[in-house]
Amino acid sequence: MKLLKRTWADVSLDNLTHNYTVLRQQVPGSCRFLGVVKADAYGHGAVPVSHHLEELGAEFLAVSNLEEAVQLRRGEVHLPILILGYTPALYARDMAEMEIRQEVHSLAYARELEARLVGTDCRLRVHLKLDTGMARLGFFCREEGVLEELLAVTRLPHLIVEGMFTHFPVADSLDPADVAFTKEQYRTFRSFAEELEARKCRPEICHCCNSGATILYPEFAMDMIRPGIATYGISPAPELAGRLDLRPLLTLRTTISQIRQYPAGVSVSYGRSYVTPSPRTIAVVSIGYADGLSRKLSGQVSFLLRGVRVPVVGRICMDMCMVDVTDVPGARVGDKVTVLGAGGDDVISVCDLAEQLDTIPYEILCGINKRIPRIYLDGKKQTEILQYIV
Repeated sequence: MKLLKRTWADVSLDNLTHNYTVLRQQVPGSCRFLGVVKADAYGHGAVPVSHHLEELGAEFLAVSNLEEAVQLRRGEVHLPILILGYTPALYARDMAEMEIRQEVHSLAYARELEARLVGTDCRLRVHLKLDTGMARLGFFCREEGVLEELLAVTRLPHLIVEGMFTHFPVADSLDPADVAFTKEQYRTFRSFAEELEARKCRPEICHCCNSGATILYPEFAMDMIRPGIATYGISPAPELAGRLDLRPLLTLRTTISQIRQYPAGVSVSYGRSYVTPSPRTIAVVSIGYADGLSRKLSGQVSFLLRGVRVPVVGRICMDMCMVDVTDVPGARVGDKVTVLGAGGDDVISVCDLAEQLDTIPYEILCGINKRIPRIYLDGKKQTEILQYIV
């Protein structure tokens, strides 16, 4: 079956190349680049994005869980993969055999992994996760004895401590208190790295720079950076917009399936929340909340049709919604409509949609449903189509 262009996403590999280059130029040439491809590469398609990052020269990839790592291996992605989240120790041998790296957040967890590998020839590469202020997963650095616990992990015979990392919760903030908090996190992390180095146990790869830190604190890069949302062309916070020349990769498009002329007084969609105030031309487009278009945007958002903003009217349905195309008299069934991204001289920004929904761009991108195919473009040339269902 050929691609059904009902609703689809175009993904620009040119912009991925551009963003990768810009981010690498932020840090010393010796610094490694880890491509964060968890959550299906933030909705962009994990396997195709990983292949392109591999071609560009990225040294590492990161995912959230073992299932995502297996997906990459099945997709013939060969780069080292780091799992940033928890994996039950039961799968220690599987990870070792697939050359997958696992985060280690406690001595107890490290010992569970070790126990699963005893009696085998397998050795699992791990990255120690230090909690310097996120209060999430990791060795909690405010507790006594953390250094000794880290050293104990390095002595486990079936674990190879390849890396050590921490995560910044407010590195994208310019608030003075948040700046001070981030800098204190870095000092804490750096001190543990130095203590381990003094014991000749410092891991080869120490890393802490997410998108915000890569933009604001490139001097924190250490051995590797792992910018997430910035790789996909989105600023991690509104106040950082324009700090780097980042270009969004994804454009979400749909099509008109029907156009009707309605007189005044016609209610549109569920709940009859919208009634035509005058004669209007209303088009049905093939995208709804099952595709990832939040129902909360009903009556609050516009799309782009032939470069003109056309407002959504009535409630967004599961598989479609309605737009007022009165101001586009040439509109036709089959016309392409831009839901997210550039169309003509205008742009529907994911950041604008996030602001309307009181959320963050990450959630919108990750919420684009798997029934929407991704089309990968090198310039105007189509290089690959990712179809999840057919």
